[in-house]
Amino acid sequence: MHVNLIVESLPVSDQKLKQIAEETAKDLVIQAVIENLNNNWIKSSCAQFCNVRSELSVADGILLRQDRIVIPQVLREEMLYRIHERHLGMEKCKRRSRDSVYWPGINLDIEKMVSSCEVCLKHQNRQAKEPMIATDLPQFPWQKVGTDLFHFHGKEYLLVVDYFSSFPEIALLSNSSSACVIQHMKSIFARHGIPLVLVSDNGPCYNSKEFQDFAGHYDFKHVTSSPHHAQSNGKAEKGVHIVKHLLKKASEGKSDLYLALLSYRTTPLEHGASPAELLMNRKLRTTLPFRINTKQDKMSSVTVRLKQKALQKRQKTNYDKQTKMMKVLSKNDIVRVEDENCWSKKAVVLEEVNPRSYVVRTENGQILRRNRRSLLKTQETNKTLADKKGEEIPISPERVPSNMQSSSSSSVPLDNSQSAEPNDSPVLRRSSRIIKKPDRLNL
Repeated sequence: MHVNLIVESLPVSDQKLKQIAEETAKDLVIQAVIENLNNNWIKSSCAQFCNVRSELSVADGILLRQDRIVIPQVLREEMLYRIHERHLGMEKCKRRSRDSVYWPGINLDIEKMVSSCEVCLKHQNRQAKEPMIATDLPQFPWQKVGTDLFHFHGKEYLLVVDYFSSFPEIALLSNSSSACVIQHMKSIFARHGIPLVLVSDNGPCYNSKEFQDFAGHYDFKHVTSSPHHAQSNGKAEKGVHIVKHLLKKASEGKSDLYLALLSYRTTPLEHGASPAELLMNRKLRTTLPFRINTKQDKMSSVTVRLKQKALQKRQKTNYDKQTKMMKVLSKNDIVRVEDENCWSKKAVVLEEVNPRSYVVRTENGQILRRNRRSLLKTQETNKTLADKKGEEIPISPERVPSNMQSSSSSSVPLDNSQSAEPNDSPVLRRSSRIIKKPDRLNL
């Protein structure tokens, strides 16, 4: 009686119930389950239903699991489509199925369908932040520096900041060309020396042949961050944030910008030493009176490094509370590339050039470098990408860090361990735009 009431209350049309009953009668597995229900259950038979046999019942030729209809094999694909027809997402699709239909492995089938759905993949939410990779602290000042350009009140500035001391240097640029940036950078290096490593983004001025030659001539290693992932160049980005605040406050307060910079450089950081002390090993005189104590022991670099490491560890702990580790991508994995808040581009992974930084090739042959957070691993396959998996990718060398090379089409750093044939000629691409001939008057 209870089973019949369940069948009558199901929100399914009589025609669909009739179709399910007819297909149930044809399904050999379900018929074997019904046979087991009517007789003593044989454990070796129908193993997929054995664990839920106490919840099974039969009414009007339809197998039920409690109040859910057990769908025959032939109709499962249609039911999957109906479950997912509104693109509600993986968890909501599972919840919908729990109120109406069932078959063994339904959750896995839903996961497979949603993970390969073109619309759902394209409009999936952005991936969660990954745990912080703490930068190794340099052994001495000006060993490693970060650089970036920024705009303020219609003017463009160059920033160079030391990784060890956080000492910022800025320069007003007449333009953002490589020649102008290099000229001011030479002036900064003349004051503080040439660093061993310079970290920048992939801006045009840093990605040019002229800057590559400059890095080679001055003998420093140039490391670039992943495009569209400013966090990879976090030291310079934070330096830009601090300096722009100083500029804004100095401008609105009509105070001296250079005194504002001096104040920041001479103010002790959280570990107790100021940027100027760490870089120059002495205190700079400011407008505030102070007494120079020649007998006072200077803070040793070992003490500073220990305090810096403790501070760095605390920052990482706080940052990692809201992060999630993502799986490492492998060569030939099919991924989606984040582009303007959607995942429209399909690509295949070529190699990992840095931790969480990958080189990928899109469907139209474009070579890109992206951070792991901007790459969504999918279960879908693409014939265009699959056919090219085994092909060698011609990559032209560019002057980048000694352990990296980059693609001519996207300036992507690659490891030297990955052999690439040099190709100085640019890659020519034909436009895919349809050209229509103009309609002319036949006079």
